[in-house]
Amino acid sequence: MQALEPEDRTRAHESLKYMSDVKRDVWRDSKEERSEPPCCLSGSNISYTVSERVGPWWDLSSYRKRWTRQILNDVSFHVESGQIMGILGNSGSGKTTLLDAVSGRIGHRGTLLGEVFINGRKLKREEYQDCFSYVLQSDNLLSYLTVEETLTYTAQLALRNHSADAIKKKVSSVMAELSLSHVAHSVIGGRVFPGISGGERRRVSIACQLLQDPRVILLDEPTTGLDSMTANQIVVLLAQLAQRNRIVIVTIHQPRSELFKVFSRIAIMSRGELVFCGQPEEMVDFFSQCGYECPEYCNPFDIYVDFTSVDTRSSEREAATFNRMHEITSSYQGSAIYHSMLGKIVQSLQQEDKPAIPFKSKESPSGSAKLEVLLRRTVRNLSRDRMGVLMRLSQNLIYGLFVAFFVMRLDNDVSKGAVQDRIGIIYQSIGASPYTGMLNAVALCKPNKQLDIYLTPFHWYVTKSWPSTVT
Repeated sequence: MQALEPEDRTRAHESLKYMSDVKRDVWRDSKEERSEPPCCLSGSNISYTVSERVGPWWDLSSYRKRWTRQILNDVSFHVESGQIMGILGNSGSGKTTLLDAVSGRIGHRGTLLGEVFINGRKLKREEYQDCFSYVLQSDNLLSYLTVEETLTYTAQLALRNHSADAIKKKVSSVMAELSLSHVAHSVIGGRVFPGISGGERRRVSIACQLLQDPRVILLDEPTTGLDSMTANQIVVLLAQLAQRNRIVIVTIHQPRSELFKVFSRIAIMSRGELVFCGQPEEMVDFFSQCGYECPEYCNPFDIYVDFTSVDTRSSEREAATFNRMHEITSSYQGSAIYHSMLGKIVQSLQQEDKPAIPFKSKESPSGSAKLEVLLRRTVRNLSRDRMGVLMRLSQNLIYGLFVAFFVMRLDNDVSKGAVQDRIGIIYQSIGASPYTGMLNAVALCKPNKQLDIYLTPFHWYVTKSWPSTVT
């Protein structure tokens, strides 16, 4: 093994020092927990199947046939306040589908079975989005707004009966909680021009969801696209949020071995089944008892995901790895870890004094107030796009000069086509202007539409408000 260079050694030392400092802050802040009672989240026998047609519509014989695909198969879990659960698994294992099913974003394309409980109380499907905050894998933020402006506009869309001072204090507290105060006045940035870093953008996306004081936060691969050290910091920060009387569930790809002690619970999925769900120490003992030891100096996350994954490179490999995965799953379902988890679910259901369901703040402003916020946000974002403003002004100027040039050369002789020339000028003047405005609207549609798709399920938008802000 090669010795570390001085720069690498210094960076590693700083990373470990950062982790120890944050962990110390976690335990210090955990003593200052909220006054709300503890909360628990349970999922029981969650299954999801989709029915798809075999062939395309022009092949009627195969188009009439359907085949059913099992995405989730009887997934059960239990998480309590102060815990962060990491969901591991290879691509296509059902991690994101599980989060979508729990958060109510799965849609009506397939058949969803199973039940979700909060504090032992069963949630209705329409209540899922009122309880959970969901952070998508991609950051849907407007490039020309600052961090503080982004959070302020989000708070104005999400919170009602809050004064300007109250919203400002709320935004400041969330930025302080996520270590964003030092970039409060920095623009988000994008592909065209630089702004805040990728890790800071991800923290801004998380901060937008914290404005409604959720007790349960779901995150879909928050470390995607980040370097190893930044991804490490994001997960440690999420553990810090969980210690403040919250539940955090996160899907993650290839976590560092240093995060082994950060997660309170580890869930491993494969082919839609929950292969294991328990504490990190229990995971090592469980796989060792199954005959799958983790070699020394290896990352246990990578090793155990490899053991539970199905290799589809050949039919022989697929059959062998599929049988191995099912053997591990059967061993887990017969273990004391699984039955202890089921016992906790039953205990929460049989509790006599069940705490109330911790809904998020649902007092959103009226439609007219939201429309005003969207207009102010869009105008401020567009006004800072200097190149875009100059291009639109020059476009209209050039078009005006083009029309004026032909008007100056019109002939008054009817026999030489004076009427046809004037009809053409009138048509171009009337017909081209709407197309110019439509092209500008199309250019602005994509980022605003992405925000609409992301925020509408949380009732932050009026569905028909966003087109008015981009035309």
